[in-house]
Amino acid sequence: MKRILLLLLTLTAAFVSVSHGTAHTKAATAEEETPVEMRKGRTVMYIMDAADLMLRDEDAHKLDQLNYSFALIRNGKADGSHWLGLKKVQSFLKKHPHVDGVLSVGGWGADGFSDACLTEESRKILADSLLTLMDDCGFVGIDVDWEYPGVPGTGIVSRPEVDVENWFALLELLRAGLDEREARYGRAYHLSAALGAGDQQLEVLAPARLAELLDQCVLMTYDLAGFDRITGHHSGLYPDEDRPSSGARAVRKMISGGFPAEKLLLGMPAYGKVWRQVSGGGDGLDQRAATSGNKTVSFDELLRLEDQGYTRYFDDKAKVPWWFNGTNFVSGDDGESIACKGEWVVDNGLMGMAVWQYTQDQSGAMLGMLDASMR
Repeated sequence: MKRILLLLLTLTAAFVSVSHGTAHTKAATAEEETPVEMRKGRTVMYIMDAADLMLRDEDAHKLDQLNYSFALIRNGKADGSHWLGLKKVQSFLKKHPHVDGVLSVGGWGADGFSDACLTEESRKILADSLLTLMDDCGFVGIDVDWEYPGVPGTGIVSRPEVDVENWFALLELLRAGLDEREARYGRAYHLSAALGAGDQQLEVLAPARLAELLDQCVLMTYDLAGFDRITGHHSGLYPDEDRPSSGARAVRKMISGGFPAEKLLLGMPAYGKVWRQVSGGGDGLDQRAATSGNKTVSFDELLRLEDQGYTRYFDDKAKVPWWFNGTNFVSGDDGESIACKGEWVVDNGLMGMAVWQYTQDQSGAMLGMLDASMR
């Protein structure tokens, strides 16, 4: 009996010691980090490859997924030979294993999809090369960023009559390859696609069919203005009278077509768009400028605009700000609009939000706002 009591006392002391040690370790972590599990939406950030990548350890508890951008298609195969920052991303993911690393392929102006997906044989070569590159990098998912299947005029080889079906066929091959890995390794693998948020990009797709293949879908609900010389919101949550494209409109279009809300990621820009030499006076909104909104500034620069003589305005309909100094007009997001979007994402049961891209948020301010908005 004494031995049993002694054993029980020893185990109890060990348990208390371990528990106290764990509590002490947690208390010692940066700013007593709030557990990721308490967030009501997933935070995803694309990260553009560069030799000088800097990933902050203090960001890890606010982050669920990094989409490493971009693999390109060369000679019909996925290729990452141009990457300069892969080892830094791999080191960050190893240190923070709760953050999922996903391989993104394509991007704006990236060619090769239409040719590589043209035949059954070429599609298999592309799919196999993507899965192999993912494995070699230690990633756990693939994000297909073909801009845009079925929509000509983007400056890449396009076959509108067959591209959409060939895109679906590629996704089916990737889904099968990821499912096989899930069964083999007993962990989740993600298949994602980045979609344009305009009516032209979405109307050629079949959301219900897409839902059977994807684990997540990034709606690129930014760059909705800026291609002409009329100022406007490039990432509005709601439509305004003159520019119907918006985040909410794209989401509702996907859901009404049969794509589940819980697989949708609302796209967020970590940058603003700038129109210069705006005429018409007033607050600068919906005015003609000498340039299109082709210049960008980072999220950190947006937060400093008021210190540089800009006046900040907020559109209560679109739920986004803009800045105007009498000459230049800047459209983007800030803490207020991110809070509005985060609340909307949670209220509508979306998976979360996805940001383009990490290096434009050098202070980590945007990621912090994103994290707080979905709690």
